[in-house]
Amino acid sequence: MKDVRPTISKNLAMLRKEKGLTQAELAEKLNYSDKAISRWEHGDTLPDVNVLCELCDFYGITLNDLADEDCKVKEEEAVKYSKEMKTYKLWRSILSISIVWLFVTLIFTYSLAITGKADLWILFVWAVPVSIIAFYIFGKSFLNSLTRFILSSCIMWTILASIFVSMLKYVFWQLFLIGVPLELIIFLTYKMKKYK
Repeated sequence: MKDVRPTISKNLAMLRKEKGLTQAELAEKLNYSDKAISRWEHGDTLPDVNVLCELCDFYGITLNDLADEDCKVKEEEAVKYSKEMKTYKLWRSILSISIVWLFVTLIFTYSLAITGKADLWILFVWAVPVSIIAFYIFGKSFLNSLTRFILSSCIMWTILASIFVSMLKYVFWQLFLIGVPLELIIFLTYKMKKYK
């Protein structure tokens, strides 16, 4: 069986150069370190299949193309495919948020119709962090690392705010002090990913 690792490594370097990207720029787009990109391109290691698929999406090629010794991509096709994939993933993320709000609205409306009371208004408060989580999950592949960091912070703070609003009688403002070390953990995780 033919070893395709050297071919894949060579093609990864060639495709990056064709896009006019440095290793650091590509690393930022993929949320990996430039050292990892360098190891992939030199054949020291190869990324796992999920990352290879993400790279193929980014370059507008298939895995077969990546393993082919004559891998060439027309720049226009790659750019068009990349833009189409980003648009698709953006709309998929927006759809996931819409589904969250539809679900919450249906539950609230049903409860209001049955009981005549608006007891479940708190669902709308909880829909905010759930929406951000859905956007983060479905948009992870096209979001840069700074946006993911910001979304992670928003998730944490909106969850704390939702707990606070839900348990207003029992929880005091000191609950938000938990957010300080959690924010530090999120920030350090964001910084450490650059050295992955």
